[in-house]
Amino acid sequence: MSEIKAMSERKAVSSIKRLLIANRGEIACRVIRTCKKLGIESVAVFSDADRRARHVQQADLACHIGGAAASESYLNAQAIIDAALKVKADAIHPGYGFLSESTQLISLCNKHGIIFVGPTVESIAAMGSKIEAKLIAQQLDIPTVPGYNGDNQDLAFLQGQAEKIGFPLLIKASAGGGGKGMRIVHQIGEFREALTLARQEALNAFGDDRVLLEKYIVRPRHIEVQLLGDEHGNVVHLFDRECSIQRNYQKVIEEAPVSQMDSAVRQQLFDCAVRLGRHLRYRGAGTVEFIFDADAQRAYFLEMNTRLQVEHPTTELVLGLDLVELQIRVANGEALPFNQNDLQPRGHAIEARVNAEDPANKYLPEIGTLQLYREPVAEGLRIDSGVQQGSEITPFYDSMLAKVIAYGDTRGLAAQRLLHGLNNFAIGGVKTNQEFLTSLITRPAFHQELSTQYISREFPNGWQPWGEQMHMAIAAAAWGLEQETAANVAMSGTPWQRLGAWRLTTPAGTPAMARLWLQQPDGLVEIQIAGQHGHYKVSSIKKSPKNEVLDSAAFSIVLQRPSVDMPAGLQQQWAVELDGTRRSLDIVIRDRQVSLSSPRLRRSYRFMGLEESQLGNAAALKNASNTIRARMPGLITDVLVQAGDKVEEGSTAVVMEAMKLIHNLPCPVTGTVKQVQVAPGDKVEDGSLLIEIEPAE
Repeated sequence: MSEIKAMSERKAVSSIKRLLIANRGEIACRVIRTCKKLGIESVAVFSDADRRARHVQQADLACHIGGAAASESYLNAQAIIDAALKVKADAIHPGYGFLSESTQLISLCNKHGIIFVGPTVESIAAMGSKIEAKLIAQQLDIPTVPGYNGDNQDLAFLQGQAEKIGFPLLIKASAGGGGKGMRIVHQIGEFREALTLARQEALNAFGDDRVLLEKYIVRPRHIEVQLLGDEHGNVVHLFDRECSIQRNYQKVIEEAPVSQMDSAVRQQLFDCAVRLGRHLRYRGAGTVEFIFDADAQRAYFLEMNTRLQVEHPTTELVLGLDLVELQIRVANGEALPFNQNDLQPRGHAIEARVNAEDPANKYLPEIGTLQLYREPVAEGLRIDSGVQQGSEITPFYDSMLAKVIAYGDTRGLAAQRLLHGLNNFAIGGVKTNQEFLTSLITRPAFHQELSTQYISREFPNGWQPWGEQMHMAIAAAAWGLEQETAANVAMSGTPWQRLGAWRLTTPAGTPAMARLWLQQPDGLVEIQIAGQHGHYKVSSIKKSPKNEVLDSAAFSIVLQRPSVDMPAGLQQQWAVELDGTRRSLDIVIRDRQVSLSSPRLRRSYRFMGLEESQLGNAAALKNASNTIRARMPGLITDVLVQAGDKVEEGSTAVVMEAMKLIHNLPCPVTGTVKQVQVAPGDKVEDGSLLIEIEPAE
């Protein structure tokens, strides 16, 4: 291990003095951190949407590369190269996602004499197709999942192959990952539609509609092995990671090393991964992924990611390595500073991805401004992030805000520290999945054998936050106190001024009163606030789109604002008393947006006035039961219906891409398509009318 320690103490690699990072957000900041440690000048690139982003502020230099859409900037290989040439960068680090596995970018680097911090074109090309990767694995006697991965993509032929493999089976896009172009088929009658949707999604995401078929593993685990190689022929594994807790094939929680696995199976995975790496003469960091059949106790090769992984910090913490530094040194031509026998994992690390999304509303991504952002600091805790207070969360990129990584001598200690980190991470302005993450790691099943079905098994009816009505009432009362205070100040100088929905009627013998509305997935909530001077009674009534009363509640709340005034929008640690219980909350108010934050709690509410509740986009989206509207700004990738078509409630009508995710928008009713307002390739705004349906009688 002394040789590993010496690696970090050596001077920076001499031929790389200026490194351009062809990425954004968290991973760009992560690479910048290593550049500073090595004395390498860092260059950020940014789109129109990221001009004031954190990675731009942290880098030594920054270059504008194009429009907000990823296709106009971070996915534009020529723009990246132009920026590198402009600043005379010696090397390019691609991060992960975007162009990290682009043979085009590597070819352009080679053409212009720029070092690419990653594997060779040949390695990426060989592993870029799941079909070719699977064939190579089979040639190396690496077990693969039974299925079909040939060139014949004819519908009838594929259907015949599906019947031979048996059901359930998985249709997977050959060229991609991240759950795009992937469908589970339970019976032959579902095959044609699932194939059509998988092909279209794959074509939109990767420009390649080829698919492969695989036997669907009923109780699967997702296990991966981290590889590292150099151009001198050395290839080592950096042990394993468990990535089984997933949602829609997207990893949510990852950890290293894998627990509850037979040592012989574990060694088999290491041997297979290294065998593949040596065959490829692999250079740099890469990950070989396996699916483990818990019933058969067998592991099968899944794919190889020829780049750094999002979850790489878990490996770094248990081995004491900096994988980005190793990538840079290997790209510079250095040999690995250790061999396999030098490496031994110590302790356990668990990572959770904090996303701007609403888990209670089908994990719909959130956009907005981070009005509150305060990272936790504690022993055994690491935060990798690309945002800060005031950052804009736009619809153009993925929704990940930060990664919370916890380390401990045991898995239990790591889990406890992760829980502490999530509970003390203050974020306001957008909804996040923090409460959902804490729910995942506090379930008893978290300490048993995991599977990729963990979330659906633990929350069969979906996840819902606790105490929603109570916290909604606290947010409304806080808004009420803020408006009452502002109204008193305003009336002292201009008595005719009236602010918002607040009415100062106490002098007339009637308590002050305000009414607000809040749009929720299952209906509109009307909230009434009565009281004064921090003492309020808050009543709420929830109605369905058909005006049926779904629920109602009332709370008596006492509020005290912070004793020290902060700048507008930064008030923190309000004292809140409810039902005799007193607690402290971070509360941030911007207009009618109220964010609450405390241990175990992250909520954000955007209240509406009367006019907007009746006429606004949100009401139109929920109450117009015969229309399909955009849920957020995005790109229409496919329209599956046309005027005159008969449609069934729940069937997919429109596919749109927003925040790097594919969203299937279903028909809200059974009926006939009356009009279609969009076509593939259209960019739409939040609430835009897409399709109108004439309901069946």
